[in-house]
Amino acid sequence: MNKLSKLIALTLLLVSVTTWAQTADSKTAPDCKAPITQKAMNDCAYEDFLEANAGYADSNRSVSSGLQGKQRDLLRRAQKSWIAYRTATCAFESSAVQGGSAQPMVNWQCAARMTRARVVELNAIGNCREGDLACVRLKK
Repeated sequence: MNKLSKLIALTLLLVSVTTWAQTADSKTAPDCKAPITQKAMNDCAYEDFLEANAGYADSNRSVSSGLQGKQRDLLRRAQKSWIAYRTATCAFESSAVQGGSAQPMVNWQCAARMTRARVVELNAIGNCREGDLACVRLKK
């Protein structure tokens, strides 16, 4: 093996090891208490959204189980429309950084914030004051 062949082999080995290390590193969860890179900030914003969305799913399931027939269908349609609204609103909000590396973070932060607000709204359903005719009552 001549010097050029050895140099090429060594370079390929270094590229392989570096690629492997980056791949292994990207599979570890980011430290969301103090994210350093933009990728980590984006990943943490997404994780926060997933947490908010789990709470939304629980609240939606709970309210839906307390409804019957037409009311359940109306809630399902309202939720579908709300998700479309959230998606469009967050796309608009994150357009301020269109194409930038922070766009995913801004989008996921918006989605998490709006989802948490929707959970509060869902949890208020069924908490009716006496005489409130506009309040949807849940079956027990």
